[in-house]
Amino acid sequence: MSKRNSIALCLLLVVAMAFSIVGCSQPAADDSASSASSSAAASESAESAEPVSLEYWDMAWGPAETFPAAAEGIIEKYTTEVAPNVSINYTNLPWANWFETYSTAVASNGAPDVAIGGGFMPFQFAVNNEAADLSWIIEEWEKEGTTDDFLEGMLDYYVYNDKVVGVPFNYDPRTMYIRQDWLEEKGLSMPTTYDEFIEVAKAFTDKSTEIYGVVFGVTTNAAGPFMSMATGNGGMLYNEDGTANINNERNLQVMKLFRTLKDEGCLPDGIEGYAGEDATKLFNAGKAGICIKSCGDYKNAVTNDGFTTDQVCVLPPLKSPSGVQKQQLCINGYMVFEQSENKEEAMKFLKWYSENSQDLWVSGGQDGYPARLSFMDELDEFQKDYRQDVIKNVLSNSISLCYPLQAGVPSASMAEGQKYDMQIMQAALTMDEAGMKDTLEKLNTEFQQIIDEQD
Repeated sequence: MSKRNSIALCLLLVVAMAFSIVGCSQPAADDSASSASSSAAASESAESAEPVSLEYWDMAWGPAETFPAAAEGIIEKYTTEVAPNVSINYTNLPWANWFETYSTAVASNGAPDVAIGGGFMPFQFAVNNEAADLSWIIEEWEKEGTTDDFLEGMLDYYVYNDKVVGVPFNYDPRTMYIRQDWLEEKGLSMPTTYDEFIEVAKAFTDKSTEIYGVVFGVTTNAAGPFMSMATGNGGMLYNEDGTANINNERNLQVMKLFRTLKDEGCLPDGIEGYAGEDATKLFNAGKAGICIKSCGDYKNAVTNDGFTTDQVCVLPPLKSPSGVQKQQLCINGYMVFEQSENKEEAMKFLKWYSENSQDLWVSGGQDGYPARLSFMDELDEFQKDYRQDVIKNVLSNSISLCYPLQAGVPSASMAEGQKYDMQIMQAALTMDEAGMKDTLEKLNTEFQQIIDEQD
């Protein structure tokens, strides 16, 4: 596989959105007869091949009413039109306890063939060689001339110890969305700094009517509110050399921001125990002015929950005390497990699925943004105002949780799986400054041990 130069993801996205996007190449007209002949031969060969059964575990990337059905429809097309000898058992998993679910399956030799989970899951299982090498897929795309359908550097993002352990699926940016109509009613401007953010939150708060300035989840399905803000303050987890950098002034600044919001009465009582759904319900009930979640919750607010884009909009990344003004972007990727007894067939399916999964964003209601640039260019969904709001204000100005590192590493999966975000946020909301510092020091020591063992 050719090695491309990885550059800062925020710059990659700016370039990608600014210029026309190259999609998958199509066969020339003169080759159509040959292509049809090849397809017929491939279909005939598949029909006569030995039966193969694959397990595909997916996540709840969209509404339960639509997303699994869309995924199953794409799979059915593959098993009926492309590979009739293949049957695929599809499982859609909830986000609660996904880390434990996959870890237990692998430990008991019960891993699926193809899977997608948390953003760093391919790296997590690559440490013990549980992630299969997907180089064949990349090599095929290079032969076909379709690697430009991904952002530059994204196919290298999943290279670990000279193995391709994942294939990019989507971008899932964290975001804040705000009651724009409340700003207008109160004569306020969009906040751009931490101090302005606090002042707007205070202005939105009316405890006599149980209306609060800011809501977010902490325990489950929270989309990492602390991680998002800390990433946007110059990085939460790593130094440039890959060592642990949790115990730093920038993280303490973010903890103090959330503690100030609590002390000023801008957060609901007991928020340290909130799940993500609790925050969403409060915002949808008109009881909060700002919600910190993922772009999917913003999309739902203006498509399913009764709001319009005149009422609710994305709050662009705040300029942090460190001078950084970024938002966290999660990159998610498919993988094949080494335990699979049908790795060749699993990779063939995964390659095809990646190329033909547009309907996940059309009828499936997928929350995030596709890693395939042609999907974003060609699908009407991404020309809509609520999608363009995220593209303009978040995607074009985002960095990974691994920042300042430019590629994923296994230890980041442990930070997600062990809920560092929750631990630090709860410390910020319940402890004094000394307790906050002790929490950062404890996690920094623990994380460095994980880095030493895994990275």
